[in-house]
Amino acid sequence: MIEEEVLRRIKPTPDEEAKLRNVAERVLKDLEGLDASLEGSFAKGTWLRGEVDLDVFVFFPKSYGRDWLKENGIKVLLERLSKYKYTISYADHPYLTLEVDGVTVEVVPGLKVESGTEAMTPVDRTPFHTRFVISNLTEEQKDEVRLLKKFMKGIGVYGAEIKVKGFSGYVAELLVYFYGSFRNVLSAATGWKPPVKIPTAKPLKEFTEPLVIPDPVDPRRNAASAVSIKRLAEFVVASNLYLKRPSLDFFFPPEVERAEVRGDVFLIRLKLLEQAVEDVIWGQIFRNLDSIRTSLIQAGFRVLDLGAWVRDDEIFMAVQLESKDIGQWYLNEGPPFYEWKNVEDFLAKNDYVWVGENGRLYSIKKRKNSDPIAVALNALKFKTRVEVLGYEWVTAPTSPELKRFLAKRPPWLK
Repeated sequence: MIEEEVLRRIKPTPDEEAKLRNVAERVLKDLEGLDASLEGSFAKGTWLRGEVDLDVFVFFPKSYGRDWLKENGIKVLLERLSKYKYTISYADHPYLTLEVDGVTVEVVPGLKVESGTEAMTPVDRTPFHTRFVISNLTEEQKDEVRLLKKFMKGIGVYGAEIKVKGFSGYVAELLVYFYGSFRNVLSAATGWKPPVKIPTAKPLKEFTEPLVIPDPVDPRRNAASAVSIKRLAEFVVASNLYLKRPSLDFFFPPEVERAEVRGDVFLIRLKLLEQAVEDVIWGQIFRNLDSIRTSLIQAGFRVLDLGAWVRDDEIFMAVQLESKDIGQWYLNEGPPFYEWKNVEDFLAKNDYVWVGENGRLYSIKKRKNSDPIAVALNALKFKTRVEVLGYEWVTAPTSPELKRFLAKRPPWLK
């Protein structure tokens, strides 16, 4: 059976578990005297082989408050952990990312609360999530979660970060908790139509997102709030196709070998000149893609698709047009004849004016810019400092990301 083979590949080995546990114990020993605990997918027993970062949380009294945590939490951690190779990362507040014997360990400060509903920062609920999963999933169901996570990763919908806008690991765990197994989740998904409401708990407020899964440890929160309509749709389509024709391609998608350039495609390459939170960068990337699309349409181009990816400190933005060639002139629509003040203004500003069959005034105007790359570059407005490294028309795609962008159809969509 397909799932048995997948599980054989993704379930952690005893040696891997022993190494990770040893690293976790070392870090926890360095934090003795503080309220530190191991959380996340490793603690829950739902992590995938070779794909885990250890999550250690250090909790301070709730009375300290968010401002103290943002200012001092990282300082306390550095006093204990600066002997390791580390970087300071940022989310709601700063945290440490350590490298210990080849294992990434994220050490996150939080505030100690008595229940998930008292959370003052997003991380304060984490221990309640861990306890909920450990208490409510059997060992067999933890393997079902592993299958669901790998399926979601394979079809590209896994991750609640802005870059993906998909399903978090906790949402995958809640789905298996509610439906019982990997296949039951997929079977249920075949009938989903937004808004999808899954009653994992009685919600304490009204939610408006496409997928609603009230968080059992804090029903004021929709655990699936990050899931976009696109990712929900992809999951539903993939669930239907997998149940009809199971394949390893859903879990381990092959790379796109070749892709044809349809229309005219150009690529803009930018360099990040300062560090920023990944979610912040991706928020700016998406806003700039929207700005490029709007500017190109206003300039008279027909936009087929846009995409972006980040590699190290470089941002790549791809734009696919129906054609890069448009005429020098365009039809400029003016006001209806009865808006006299606007008619006078239109007459003063335009040559070659006439009254159309529908009673509106029209003119023929020359395009200000018929170079789509120039239009796109002019539309860029990043708050984080970036530098344009270059731009080019694509003739023969070479990078895996560009091939995927041009191919459109993922390997599982067949």
